[in-house]
Amino acid sequence: MTNPLRANAEPADDPASEWGIGVDVDLQTALALARASTQALLHLSPLSHREITEALAQEIRDLERRGDPLSLAAANAVRKHLPKAA
Repeated sequence: MTNPLRANAEPADDPASEWGIGVDVDLQTALALARASTQALLHLSPLSHREITEALAQEIRDLERRGDPLSLAAANAVRKHLPKAA
């Protein structure tokens, strides 16, 4: 994954590289917000623990069913978070 701070180190003459940096920042922001939301839900209710675990497991099944390389890579990444939620 591209480091969004590289924009400070390298001049971005190519608009496509600026777009790529923006996408990287958006993705990292979305992931951070998702992690924070999940942690907040886990602290709010013991029942949320089971629901989050099941939702992650379902997401893994859906991604694996697609079978393309990006979906399989995403399924493996989500699987790594499943024990943390469980």
